[in-house]
Amino acid sequence: MKRVLLALAVLPMLVGCGRNGGADDNAAALDRAAEQSTPEAEDILRNAADSGGNVQDALQAAGNAQAATQPPPQQGAKPHAPGDPVPPPKVPAGGNSQ
Repeated sequence: MKRVLLALAVLPMLVGCGRNGGADDNAAALDRAAEQSTPEAEDILRNAADSGGNVQDALQAAGNAQAATQPPPQQGAKPHAPGDPVPPPKVPAGGNSQ
């Protein structure tokens, strides 16, 4: 999900690129966005950069492809139950190895 937001955050930069010289700037911006994306989104962005496609449409399609391929979180945060120690015990960075 973070990558989708990152890809969509590139949109204002791409809009600004359109004022200074068109297709080459847009293609370069799409290539930079592709470098930061999942393989599915990368293919869409690189194809749009090579063909000179619409930047906004390419970012939308890439965001949709990227969102569709990322699985939802498996487990959310554990709620604090009465009787649990405050603050909760620290867990190593690797998580519980149970």
